[in-house]
Amino acid sequence: MINRSANATIKGYFYQFDHTIVRLLSAATPQSSVVVEGIEDIDLDDGDDSAFLQCKYYEGSKYNHSLIKDAVIQMLKHFHAAGCPIDQRFKYQVYGHYKEGQEKLPAAFDLDFIKKNFLTYTQEKVTHEVHTELGVSDAQLASFRSLLEIDIGAPSYDEQQKHVMRLLVSEIAGCDSEDAKVFYYPNAINEIQALAIQANVKDRKITKAKFVAAVNRKEIVFSLWLQQKFGDDYYAKLIKRKYFRFASTKVPKASRIFVIDMTDEFDLSKAVALLVKIGNVLSHVEHKRTPPEDRFCPYVLLRGLQQPDMVSLKKSLLGQGVKFTDGYPFNGSAFSPAHLAAAPTKENLIQLKFIPAVEQLAPVIAAITGSVVNFFDFFKASPVESVHVPAAVPHHSIKIKSTYFISEAL
Repeated sequence: MINRSANATIKGYFYQFDHTIVRLLSAATPQSSVVVEGIEDIDLDDGDDSAFLQCKYYEGSKYNHSLIKDAVIQMLKHFHAAGCPIDQRFKYQVYGHYKEGQEKLPAAFDLDFIKKNFLTYTQEKVTHEVHTELGVSDAQLASFRSLLEIDIGAPSYDEQQKHVMRLLVSEIAGCDSEDAKVFYYPNAINEIQALAIQANVKDRKITKAKFVAAVNRKEIVFSLWLQQKFGDDYYAKLIKRKYFRFASTKVPKASRIFVIDMTDEFDLSKAVALLVKIGNVLSHVEHKRTPPEDRFCPYVLLRGLQQPDMVSLKKSLLGQGVKFTDGYPFNGSAFSPAHLAAAPTKENLIQLKFIPAVEQLAPVIAAITGSVVNFFDFFKASPVESVHVPAAVPHHSIKIKSTYFISEAL
């Protein structure tokens, strides 16, 4: 379970990423750019608004000068390392949200205030004055002060997120509020996160034009990072909307193959409930005159499951009246892809088909006739290697934290 401190840290990252999106979408020109995690959290190159910016999010804390002291010190060190230029174009900005205490920072403050509250600290009973140790003169410090902007009245997490939504609607042609929420906002977060993890700082740079082009896709994206940000319910709804919401109440015929990672998470009752739901939701509905060609049911391949647990699972399914086949026509026989691929019949209304191993995926797919094949790989560490799935088969790899989350997406 993630503790409160970890949650606050994660939320701080998301707040920073949201603000990165705000700065990009608000930039003056298509060629304005941002470097993610560059000199500061956000390095914005945007004409007169260019800035090295640190983002702070303390929704549960009172503002104190100590909370931004390190940021100001690092900014002064950068200014000093650059030679204290009097014509520097980039400002230094500290941007943060705090629960209260904003009145502690005066609207205007002089060099003595900066020296006392931001550039002086005590370590091991020794007082350090950063400006003195760096050899920064008052004239140079005044130049730094002219570049320093501190905003401790930044909007809350939710308010900034709403601002991002409004910007997406205004900056992307044809985007409405629903599209922004479902498609463009997750795309935007995913794009910033992908930049942040690049090892080379050059690869963490993006222009407004390239960012908008990357975000402007009506495609739902999935990652644990997005699940962390938007929550399990929202993430499950995205998956359902993308893959398991159909134009009519009748589920279209397809051979849907579910690869499910159960590593270190087997729970008999939960596993039975999950498979029963998969079988019920994605099998045909039998009527008095259902034609043979309209019958179908899903396939499942359970990874990371020990053989005794598989036996217990199948025994429990049988005990609950769930009909399934596992591709073994008789005791002692070899696995038969053709036997597994046989359609349910009126007399034998199979709801689940068990694929025994990853190596049998391609033979089973080759044996399927009379319907399209859709492949869903719900993985935790690594997806099924593409060599096991024919290139012509739609292959959907969806990273999950928990096996039983899948039930929420159906």
